This record gives sequence, structure tokens and C-alpha cells, in this order.
Amino acid sequence: MNKWTFHILQDSDDDRFCSIKHDPDTVTQSWRLHEGLPMGTHFPPAAKYRMDKRAGNIAPDFLPNSLSYLMISPKVRTLLEKAEVGGVEYLPFVLQDIRGKIISRDYCVANPLGGVDCLDAERSKFEMSAMEPDQIFALYKLNLRIDKIPTDIKLFRLKQMLTTYIIRSDLLELLRTEGITGFTTLDLDADIIL
Repeated sequence: MNKWTFHILQDSDDDRFCSIKHDPDTVTQSWRLHEGLPMGTHFPPAAKYRMDKRAGNIAPDFLPNSLSYLMISPKVRTLLEKAEVGGVEYLPFVLQDIRGKIISRDYCVANPLGGVDCLDAERSKFEMSAMEPDQIFALYKLNLRIDKIPTDIKLFRLKQMLTTYIIRSDLLELLRTEGITGFTTLDLDADIIL
């Protein structure tokens, strides 16, 4: 039985932070990132992500983006690796400002592979997708079957909504203690719209 609590990991809505809106042309089969599948050669190491001109210009540790990715700083990657967060593919990319100037070569997309089937359907509120019947289209309240979450998993995707990331409380506390920026969390059993 897990002794931890779990939270939905979200981008910060701080308007000082930059935002990423588009994949570069060099990233092929980006749908794989939405499904928690390995990218391998579909994600070249020289992939360049440019900040959106309508957002702020500060690059936090978690880069807000409209792609539903976990785009993280080298500090976050180091913390995840030290915390032995497994099952994650790290895909380095070049971060550019709105003019194309390189800000960093050390950010990466953290791609948690697969998903955990732990949805408590009876205590959650959601609508299933007509296009993908095994995927949630809209989520209004999330509850999990904690007993279905392997005890060694600290960061994962919800199997029924693969663009929803769940973080375990001990890893969340580590990120907060280390002053990691650019993220927020939503509690389980709260009214939400995802």
C-alpha cells in the first residue's frame, strides 16, 4: 500500500514565464510524445524550440507549453535522476528566444513511458473520447486507485489520459525544497477542467 499522496502536475500560469507553442519540423512523429512512446531518432538532439512571442521571456525549470510535454531544465533532470525516477526518456533540445538566439542547450523533454491504469472511475468525473474510446476527452474530477500504483513509481502518466502527469508527494516535496520553478499542482478529488 502506498503511503504517499499524489497530485496532478501542471504548468505554471505565471505570465512572466516563456511558453512553447510548436514542435520544430525536425521532430517527427510527435504524437508519440502524447502517447508515452519512445521517440528515439524521431527526436534529434539539435531540435530547436523557440519561445512564443506572446508570452514572457523568463525560462523557468518547467517550461510552460501548449504541447502537453514535460519540458525541464537540467536542474530538474538531475533531481529526477537522483530521486531514481525510472521509466523516463530524456530528449535534449536547444531553447531559443523569440529572435532565435540560443538561451540553453541543456533543457530536455522528459517523456514518461507508458501509463498507469489506476483511475478510480466511480469517484472521478470525466467524458470519454469519441475518437479514442479508451482515452478521457475531458476531466472534471480525478481520483485514483492508490493500490493500483506501483510503489516504486514517482512520476507517471494516467493510462486513460496520457497527457495528464501524476507526481508522488515525496518527489513533489523535493522539487519544492529545491526551489524548482514553472509548475503547479492540482489536488485529487478537486473540481478541475482538463
